[in-house]
Parts: sequence; C-alpha cells; structure tokens
Amino acid sequence: MGIVVLAIVVAFPLAHILGWSFGYFGIDDPPILSRDLPLTTVMGYGIALAAGVFCFVHKRTFALAMEVAEEMSKVTWPSREETGNATVVVLATVVICSIGLGAFDAVWLWLTNLVLGIGTGDVAAGS
Repeated sequence: MGIVVLAIVVAFPLAHILGWSFGYFGIDDPPILSRDLPLTTVMGYGIALAAGVFCFVHKRTFALAMEVAEEMSKVTWPSREETGNATVVVLATVVICSIGLGAFDAVWLWLTNLVLGIGTGDVAAGS
C-alpha cells in the first residue's frame, strides 16, 4: 500500500516538472483526451506507475522499502514544544548574524567611501 501512495505522490510533481520542461525547451505538449489531460501529465503518471510496479515486483527493492518504512516508524520526532524552542533559537541566530553582517557592511562602506573620497567634499572641482 505504501508503494502505491508513494507512486501517487511522485506522479503529480513529476507531471508538472515534465510540463515545465516541455515548455522551457519549446516542445509541443498536445492534449491526449481533453484539454485538461496533456501528454506530460500522462507521461508523469505513467512513469510513476511504472516505477511503483517495478518497486512492487522487484523483491530486493520491495524489501528495502519495507525496511525503510520500519526504520521510519522507529524515529522519535520532536514534540511541538521542542520544535517551537528550536525555531526561536534559529530566528534569534538569524537576527544576530544579520546585525553582525549589516555592521560589517556598514564599516566596509564607510572605509571604501573614505579611501575613494566619496561624500567628503574632496572631489575635484569642475565636475
């Protein structure tokens, strides 16, 4: 069942990526049955279906997928409180780094203007 869900989840973005690629390279994307079903959508869903069938039929791939699903069920996800605390730490770090980078930029701007004589009134007359 998990492989079927994964194939469906992969089909939608794959169809859109193919549609974008066809448009980018100027390849015609003709409608298959109606205007709402272009070739790229059929290709995307077909490729995802073929990959899903391959994963289901191929025993080693299926066993690996089941092992991955089993390991994912063992993962301990952070609580809502831990996620909120980590988000606050990330935002505070971004603000502190932004202030430091802004100060660094301001100092270098001031030094560059000082060396080049911009804004000091020392520019040669006649300009």
